[in-house]
Amino acid sequence: MPVTRIPTVDFAFKNSKGVNIAATLTGLIRNIPAYWRGVRTLKAVVEETRPDVIINFFEPLTGLYAFLHRKRPPVVAIAHQFMTGHPDYIRVPDMRLQQWVMKCFVALVGSASTRLALSFYEAKDLPDKKTTVCPPILRRQIFELHSNPDGKFVLAYLLNHGYAEQIIQWHRSNPETVLHCFYDKPDAPAEFRYDETLTFHRLDGEKFLRMMADCKYVACTAGFESVSEAAYLGKPLFLMPVENHVEQKINALDATAIGLGIHDTSFKLDRLRELPDRLENTRFRDWLHRADKILIRTLEDTVRQCGGAKKATPPLQEGVAKTA
Repeated sequence: MPVTRIPTVDFAFKNSKGVNIAATLTGLIRNIPAYWRGVRTLKAVVEETRPDVIINFFEPLTGLYAFLHRKRPPVVAIAHQFMTGHPDYIRVPDMRLQQWVMKCFVALVGSASTRLALSFYEAKDLPDKKTTVCPPILRRQIFELHSNPDGKFVLAYLLNHGYAEQIIQWHRSNPETVLHCFYDKPDAPAEFRYDETLTFHRLDGEKFLRMMADCKYVACTAGFESVSEAAYLGKPLFLMPVENHVEQKINALDATAIGLGIHDTSFKLDRLRELPDRLENTRFRDWLHRADKILIRTLEDTVRQCGGAKKATPPLQEGVAKTA
């Protein structure tokens, strides 16, 4: 199937670091006409392709489409953010306004949809909220890697390249620690060797996973997928949530609470000495290997409960419409 691009909601960042709330809201208001056109485009694509089920990887316009158009295929929305409404999920006492905004956003994305809540750990399903708890859904490459138990370097991942300066400052005082850092700096070379023990890498998913399997520790901003991949490979984590990013703060607290690592407000990598040499991750890996089964069962049950999907014509157009 061809790829159809539509605009979607995104964060604005200040100095390539923390979330700029004012700029994010300004961009949201400014782009309302484009978002509305995107919903109409999505409706046209669904009517043309007639999928059996729509999978939404936490894309808000698809949630809005699902809410506004009831005569459509069933929608399964997948995201770890759906755990925020779970009674067993971690509670955060501060950032109350940001948490309220996030809950409203999560409700929009999951509107009129079956929800698959991705979680670091097993928790009960919530049938009354049409929510099934599922392990992280990770890239296939992760399962083909063999973790090196004797890693000799620290692997860092920065959601925003503005945090690179913190890495450099720490490195100047600790040049004996070998650091490899992946970041999103525009026009950065594929590899920039700062000195003998610090190297910056342009984002490259496969290369990052290979190096994660070989490293000793992972230091990163607290994205759900990165944390899950490191935990699967048994790599202890130092987590530094992006400033003003409530979702990342919750991820860091959640991961710390179950023993995946430690967290801080900046890249104070002196604290790496607090980490064990390797995570005990047998339980996490067992849980994660159940993801495919739970995902497929949820898709099949959703279609069945909706009375089955109308088959597209011609047959080659049958399948899944996916939005992300």
